[in-house]
Amino acid sequence: MTELCPGYYSPKQSNMRIRALIMLAVAGLVFISFISGSTEPDMGLKIGDRAPQIVASLPDGTSFDSDSLKGKMVLVDFWASYDAPSRIDNYRKTMLLERFANSEFLNSEGFVIVSISLDRFKTPFYKTIERDNLFDFYHICDFEGRESKLAKKFAISDQMTNFLIDGDGRIVETSNNLDHIESTLQRMESVDRTRFAAYRR
Repeated sequence: MTELCPGYYSPKQSNMRIRALIMLAVAGLVFISFISGSTEPDMGLKIGDRAPQIVASLPDGTSFDSDSLKGKMVLVDFWASYDAPSRIDNYRKTMLLERFANSEFLNSEGFVIVSISLDRFKTPFYKTIERDNLFDFYHICDFEGRESKLAKKFAISDQMTNFLIDGDGRIVETSNNLDHIESTLQRMESVDRTRFAAYRR
């Protein structure tokens, strides 16, 4: 069998090297575009995705559009008055709001909670807001339970899930554990925004 000269690559090997170089170049471009903020992420429900838009009515009839919260850190919280873990977490949510309401985060200033109830009946929904002192949240409920359009849009099934969304509309955390949400808020709050802004330039 004839030995190949050093440095010689078969056509198959050459094609593999070219593909690897192309993949590396594409990955580099994606990273650079993320740092420069020039690429709009795809809409989805994973970390790094652009969160679905929420358009609904608040209990007082006021129109609500999540785009109006751009620039703020937003916790989209799915819950129900009949769901025990949700009720247990309600106090913790009010504490998170009190702690981070005026904080500055990476890409965000201030923190708000958009509370989407999957209740079907008005009385327990309104009584729970009063009893659990949830007056400072943006409340949304269409009283369709788990058939709610927003529940389907955010793929809520058996477990209630929280989505933490930054000021650019990107999902930065998804969890039904508020410890994870708080940990991410603390990390995002601790970032030196001045240094990061200089890095992005």
